[in-house]
Amino acid sequence: MYLYGREEPEEGSADSYTSRPSESDVSLEEDREAVRREAQRQAQAQLEKAKTKLVAFAVRTNVGYSAALDNDVPVPGMAISFEAKDFLHVKEKFSNDWWIGRLVKEGCEIGFIPSPVKLENMRLQSDQKTKQGKYHSSKSGGNSSSSIGDVVPTSRRSTPPSSALDLDASGLDAEDIDPQANQRTPITSVNSVTSPQSKEKRMPFFKKTEHVPPYDVVPSMRPVVLVGPSLKGYEVTDMMQKALFDFLKHRFEGRISITRVTADISLAKRSVLNNPSKHAIIERSNTRSSLAEVQCEIERIFELARTLQLVVLDADTINHPAQLGKTSLAPVIVYVKISSPKVLQRLIKSRGKSQAKHLNVQMVAADKLAQCPPELFDVILDENQLEDACEHLSDYLEAYWRATHPPSSNPPNPLLSRTMASAALPSSPAPVSNLQVQVLASLQPNLHFWHIEDNGENQVICDNHISLEMETFNYLPASG
Repeated sequence: MYLYGREEPEEGSADSYTSRPSESDVSLEEDREAVRREAQRQAQAQLEKAKTKLVAFAVRTNVGYSAALDNDVPVPGMAISFEAKDFLHVKEKFSNDWWIGRLVKEGCEIGFIPSPVKLENMRLQSDQKTKQGKYHSSKSGGNSSSSIGDVVPTSRRSTPPSSALDLDASGLDAEDIDPQANQRTPITSVNSVTSPQSKEKRMPFFKKTEHVPPYDVVPSMRPVVLVGPSLKGYEVTDMMQKALFDFLKHRFEGRISITRVTADISLAKRSVLNNPSKHAIIERSNTRSSLAEVQCEIERIFELARTLQLVVLDADTINHPAQLGKTSLAPVIVYVKISSPKVLQRLIKSRGKSQAKHLNVQMVAADKLAQCPPELFDVILDENQLEDACEHLSDYLEAYWRATHPPSSNPPNPLLSRTMASAALPSSPAPVSNLQVQVLASLQPNLHFWHIEDNGENQVICDNHISLEMETFNYLPASG
């Protein structure tokens, strides 16, 4: 009789040994699992302890990283995803491959951040896979279409991202590219990784591409820098900015440091400070600041930012966002904007002949700012009234404060009392007068009028039969 089925192997036969693992194999697998669980438990405990630790330093990312596609995280599900140009607060080093920190964004908690070593290894693996893919596709024939070409048909020069890492394929510094090309837009890929928009600027034929590091070290709190409506050193711009400085000083009292910077910090480009051969060229040029002074100011700004207080710079030499684009400061650029050139022109003329004779240079500077794409600025204050402009700026800084100070980690900062009490720090700008506040409050971009004070009496100036009595603000005490 024949049985249609598989006979059970006899005990001791060869099949019986291959069909089930040995006791030693089972024991080894259990030991590995126990070690893995213990490592995860220790990593989770270290993660919890790091919540109350101070921020060691901050970085701005030059690459994108997707934690969902990385299986090598110390605690599964606790890695932090980010895109290029995001900011990270790093608390401590966990291992050679991982840091502990958080994404500077409201609602984001602490987690594991891939270290530069890990990201570099991932980049090398991605390059190797790309080369292998090109080799196999070339052998299969020119008419056969590759899977990469099907997925990213619009990017001829870029290479596909790796499993978790997204690198800028152009190899150019982000500040060397047209600012409009820096906007992040999702690109469908094999791994669903978002990447910066491909660079539109064509690379020079003989330019040697340099590898961009995954992170740039930046201040722990991005310094706030005001530009506009025209050039600093002239009354209209100085008065409008000082009105905002004084508002911030009172609104964020105890949480803010406003300091004046006289050195030309636009010279603090990473390419210059990191290249000693360029130091002599800068020193020989006709600049108002030496590199030693600039370096000292940069270090002072970093030290102020370590307190995690808001840092506002009254920078004498900064009148355009491009001046700080290649520095390591990563500032919050606030554009104080007068939409109507006619209004700005009349305001300048109202300040007397000493200011009117420099009308052209101020109008040219204002026009250059107006031509900048909005993406170059973090905040654009184009409101007609001082209170509205102040509230706009205040709302932005309050949101930034919440992003940098999560509720789960509020340790006392010993650096705060030491740094804020330092006598070496320049004082914040002096209080401004009612007249200075009125200049900002009276801006009306859509109406051809302005309000000035003449010998203590209000003037009403009519244009196109439009007459409006402006209110005199008593928001700030008048200076002597």
